Amino acid sequence: MSNNKLEQDTNQHHITEMQKSIETISDPALKKTLTQVMGRLKNTKIKEDVKEFNAAVLRAPAKSEQRLLAFMPHQMAKTSLFFPMSDRELKTESRLISRIEQETGWGKVVIEGIKLAIFEEDIFLALIKIAKDKTKKIGEDYLLETNMNEIIHILYGRSGYTKKSTERVEKALHHFQLIRFELTTFDWKKKGKERLKTRTTRSIGNIVASYKYEGKTKDLKIYFNSHFFAYFLESMLTNINFTLRRKLKKDGSKALMRFLSTHTRPGRMHILTVLNGINFNIGQPMNQLRFKLKKFIQELKKNEVLGPKTKIYSDDTVYFDILPLKKALPD
Repeated sequence: MSNNKLEQDTNQHHITEMQKSIETISDPALKKTLTQVMGRLKNTKIKEDVKEFNAAVLRAPAKSEQRLLAFMPHQMAKTSLFFPMSDRELKTESRLISRIEQETGWGKVVIEGIKLAIFEEDIFLALIKIAKDKTKKIGEDYLLETNMNEIIHILYGRSGYTKKSTERVEKALHHFQLIRFELTTFDWKKKGKERLKTRTTRSIGNIVASYKYEGKTKDLKIYFNSHFFAYFLESMLTNINFTLRRKLKKDGSKALMRFLSTHTRPGRMHILTVLNGINFNIGQPMNQLRFKLKKFIQELKKNEVLGPKTKIYSDDTVYFDILPLKKALPD
């Protein structure tokens, strides 16, 4: 075979590979430009520069991860029944409680039965996301028919299909039956007797009335407490960026992100107000609390939830520079 023929065959191979690369590009303008460039290259001598062009320019970028949104009743996002806990506190025997009253500047939550953890808030958000479109009303009951793998995929992605993940979801469903809670909300801008006049109390009960799990098929039937589901349907909902939330390592960061999602323009707040608002244990020395909050803020800055103007001041107040959510990419 002559050198000219070999060169022509090599060139044609590169052109074919370039064409394949172009076909994977979704941006219409970029695709049009590169097609025109390739057309010109067909009529010239193409040597090693084509390899570089193909590798550096025409390799299609990987599709960005789509933003997954979950939903939570706005009042529950502001006055939460989920608690950041240490590994020691996560043991079931220490989570069984008779009664907890957690009050913040925005309302009060009364919890009986069991203290719920932040990882159970993740599971709660996954369930509510699925339930939003799939729940059926049968008489007075609200039934969600789903599959364990659907829940785990939302929680952990493709790497999450493990025995431990399944056990966590089942344990959470059990705990969602044990809890009884009520929410009291009021206008935090008012003070004293005026604030009490704006009080609304809802005794809701548990979240899940019963469930049935088929281990072989992984099919799951969940009956929600009808009073809880009615509350959920009637409530204004807060969007939670779940794709971003599951990247966070610290429970306190997740709780703070959820708390801030209900504040569009928060003023300066005291550290204790913030930590109490996310149900963090404030019975610790102030220097430790300051250190923990700084860690949560650092993680939220790293993940572009908070901007560079976020600052803890010398008087132990904190200002949050909340960045706008990036728009979700179309499917």
